[in-house]
Amino acid sequence: MAATAYVRQLKLCVVLPHRSCIRNLFTESGACSVLSKNLIERSTIFLKKEFQPGCHVDPFEVNTLMKQLINIGQLKEARSLFNNMPQRDEISWTTIISGYINTSNAFEALILFSSMWSSDNIRVDPFILSLAFKACGSYSDLKLGESLHGYSIKTGFVSSVFVGSALLDMYTKVGEVATARNCDSYTYASVLKACADSGTLMYGKAVHTQTVKSGFNSTSYVANTLSYMYIKCGKLDYGLRLFERMQTPDVASWTMIISTYVQMGCEENALKSFLQMREAGVNGNEFTFAAVISGSGGLVSIKLGEQLHAHVLSRGLDRSMSVANALMTMYAKCGCLSSASIVFQDMSNRDVVSWSTIIAGYCQESQGEEAFELFSQMRREGTRPNEFALASLLSVCATMAIVEQGKQIHAHVLSIGVECDPMVNSALINMYSKCGSIGEAKNIFDAGNDNLVSWTAMINGFAEHGFSREAINLFEEMSVVGLRPDSVTFIGVLTACSHAGLVDLGIHYFKSMRRDYQINPGKEHYGCMIDILSRAGKLSDAESLINEMPFEPDDVVLSILLRACGLLNDIERARRTAKRLLKFDPSSAGTHITISNIYSATGMWADAAYMRKLMKSKGVRKEPGWSCIKVIGKLSSFVAGDRWHPQADEIYEILHLLASREKFSGHNTESYSLLFDLGD
Repeated sequence: MAATAYVRQLKLCVVLPHRSCIRNLFTESGACSVLSKNLIERSTIFLKKEFQPGCHVDPFEVNTLMKQLINIGQLKEARSLFNNMPQRDEISWTTIISGYINTSNAFEALILFSSMWSSDNIRVDPFILSLAFKACGSYSDLKLGESLHGYSIKTGFVSSVFVGSALLDMYTKVGEVATARNCDSYTYASVLKACADSGTLMYGKAVHTQTVKSGFNSTSYVANTLSYMYIKCGKLDYGLRLFERMQTPDVASWTMIISTYVQMGCEENALKSFLQMREAGVNGNEFTFAAVISGSGGLVSIKLGEQLHAHVLSRGLDRSMSVANALMTMYAKCGCLSSASIVFQDMSNRDVVSWSTIIAGYCQESQGEEAFELFSQMRREGTRPNEFALASLLSVCATMAIVEQGKQIHAHVLSIGVECDPMVNSALINMYSKCGSIGEAKNIFDAGNDNLVSWTAMINGFAEHGFSREAINLFEEMSVVGLRPDSVTFIGVLTACSHAGLVDLGIHYFKSMRRDYQINPGKEHYGCMIDILSRAGKLSDAESLINEMPFEPDDVVLSILLRACGLLNDIERARRTAKRLLKFDPSSAGTHITISNIYSATGMWADAAYMRKLMKSKGVRKEPGWSCIKVIGKLSSFVAGDRWHPQADEIYEILHLLASREKFSGHNTESYSLLFDLGD
């Protein structure tokens, strides 16, 4: 059996460990010798030919071969390869040292580490340092271990999860249990924070055990970091339990819990914790207030936010950059952009978060001109825009359909090299799609994307432009590349089904959300399904789905059904739907006009007149629709019947010409369609 066949069968055993497959591996163990022989022969070729002067050697290929030799127990051959390498990098040293440690030859591992240390062109990193600590522990070289401990503190490597864990393990192995236990709380906390940031719960639990043995688990600094580590690693209940066991939580403990709740979207719990902290007599610091102010923004509670702002002013914390940034975010989320702007203008120092926050606030309110002016000011002051600011600007370009400005941001994105960032990449795709350049959006997507956000943006772009088949095909390809659709992705594919009239497929995807992906459909998904059914003329099914929704229907889904009732002249269903709509907004001009148009289209003139009279008595007036167009860098806005434009006469001449050509071609628009458009 060839070596490749052996490797293939070994992979099969990992996936499906059937007894017959395992038995074959034992009976055909000769494949191991074949693989070993092939690797040794490859090593010999390197030694005899490719390591000769003038020959180019790929370090990656040599390091890979060396690692393969070590994995099959050919450490001697790997060492020979290592010794004769014309150039060695950090990976070469790490691979060979790790090989000796794994074979319990700590002495040789330390000799190699000393040689590496004296090399001028090799940089010691946390991982190689952790190997040195392991070797010191195995060889009981306490003196070297203590020297390396000092070096790790000096360089800050002690905060690495690899170094911290190996350091504690080394002291334990050399019999210095007291030293391991007496590692200060900073060391333990640094290692636990590294475990939290890297998500290595297993290492975190091991360090937790050491803190319990040394008695440091009850100290405030370590206890806070322990709770943080478990929460960050997904063990929320355990982290909260550790917090509750603290006899006297300090401000850092409370801040950590409040921040955790905010990050999880549990803003009400964050507020409760803040009130409990105050009842306990603990005064919050700038980080506490930054967290709870962010929570009030998540709750969109301007009243609470203003109270916290007043409290911050009374405490003199308003000059803190983190507090000011949180205040800006809160005011922007609550729709108080002027207040956010005042906070921004009052800041003596601003970081990239400050600029990004205020720019995003203006973008969310579709105030593109102000957002771009701030962007220019930020660049003039020397602050490099981050991905969030660029994505926000691209978003406002998409909303306002200003592709030229979008292209300028795209050029800046390319110049600073952040085009591959998922947030920026998806914003580019969305911007070009919304501006009608679906081809350019596809080019950006095809350049290489392995993230869900960009795939979702492309699916939505196809769906919005009527390329339903392309959107559906792209959705089906997601599973092939290993991506799992989220709730936003399903909105795109359901929209595509709606535009293409694919009722059965839309129902299939809708049911698949909960069945296959454990995603509970939201209002947007129900809205898509009601649109699919309404377009297909299945008004009874659409109304039944509205009644079966697990939440109260909003005016959007009811409006979809009402318009469909008008198209199909379903008077009674239209009346029921309009009645429900008017409960949301009794002064809704759109609802009154739509039902009036339905009456007119079906010849119910008295009812239509009554609706118009009712509108007049209520003082309901329909706001005129407007549109805008940009020509040669100038933006022009129009409303129905508008004659304020300087070129109004020329514009209407063209409109009359187009209308005449339509009439000459024999095109006749039905009266109901005109009525419906007027009320739309």
